[in-house]
Amino acid sequence: MTERKLSRLHLLARADDQERKLMSVGPGECESGHWAISEEIAVCAVGAEIHLHERQGERSWKAGRIIDWKFSPEIPDRVVFRFKIDPLLQRTHRKGWGNEQSRVWEDQNDD
Repeated sequence: MTERKLSRLHLLARADDQERKLMSVGPGECESGHWAISEEIAVCAVGAEIHLHERQGERSWKAGRIIDWKFSPEIPDRVVFRFKIDPLLQRTHRKGWGNEQSRVWEDQNDD
């Protein structure tokens, strides 16, 4: 069985709410959380794009490439993603939203 590869992870993340959750952790890198995402999906997300959206169907206000993840030290069973910010990745995403997130797998063709 071939392991699926996550291409993009889109998350609803209001900018005003993320001000206290989005932390700079290095040059051009930040951490964002606390997401209700399984460990299995978090592992698949390393290397994928992450997109933070104010609303479904709107252009992401922050985007980048996920370089790591960890369990949230503040909220059990939630994850925090570390990513390299890349404004050129920002995009609009309209399909597959559910539970405040949408996942795009490598074998999917969407938008």
